[in-house]
Amino acid sequence: MAARLAEHDTEIFIDGPSYHAVLSQIHRVGRPRSYFEIGAFTGDTLALSSCKTVAVDPVKRVLTQVERGHPDLTFHELTSDDYFARRTPTADLGRRIDLAFLDGMHEFDFLLRDFINTERFCHPGSIVALHDCLPRDAYMTRLWKDWEVQKPTNYPNHWTGDVWKMVVVLRRHRPDLDIRCLDAPPTGLTVCRGLDPANTVLADNYDRIVAEWRDVILDDYGVDKLFAVAAVESGEAWMRTVTPFHRAPLRALGARIQPRRRLLRLLRWAGLRAA
Repeated sequence: MAARLAEHDTEIFIDGPSYHAVLSQIHRVGRPRSYFEIGAFTGDTLALSSCKTVAVDPVKRVLTQVERGHPDLTFHELTSDDYFARRTPTADLGRRIDLAFLDGMHEFDFLLRDFINTERFCHPGSIVALHDCLPRDAYMTRLWKDWEVQKPTNYPNHWTGDVWKMVVVLRRHRPDLDIRCLDAPPTGLTVCRGLDPANTVLADNYDRIVAEWRDVILDDYGVDKLFAVAAVESGEAWMRTVTPFHRAPLRALGARIQPRRRLLRLLRWAGLRAA
């Protein structure tokens, strides 16, 4: 089972491969040609990449060893908003994004903007991975303004902020996306495929979405309801579906062509039957 509810409270346990292991599999098997990361922290996930890489973080921490071992890494010491205002991933990477990992500011409106801005530079075969969207209890979701608030928790050192809202919003507003919420400890990994750079639904409705969700807290929404909407699945099983990114455009094209072929066959069959 990908996730299971504790017997005596609303805490949910997730116990699949770690998010680091899932990302490692994507890099190893998918062999992305371009990698974009927001929220580099100390560079643990950056170290997985061996292709042309762009990292964005307003604070440059201990990245010396990662940079020395990665000549194709460019680090931008900027907030993600400042980065997108001044630069573009396609210009810095020399191509559209194959793989993106968004792990920046742990606040919903920030991550929503990061997703909107990142998708514009993806292609249909890209993967965008979102971290920390599956908090295991409500205490993890406190924001900076509530940092001193104390609640009962089994995870006092974990913090996800309110980016869990992304799961619900993407499910509701972007049903066209292939969204998989994986049981990747400690706080889940949400992988999105079928990206559409031309889709403006989230951008067009950004202010309304943020206003709608601004005061919603997980205590009221419910951890169990979140995990039901997320439809959490096995990260181990999903990892077996990863294929090289260079095949992704053909795979995406085939997915679009096949339904049309089936429709044409059906029309031909119907015509013959009518005759």
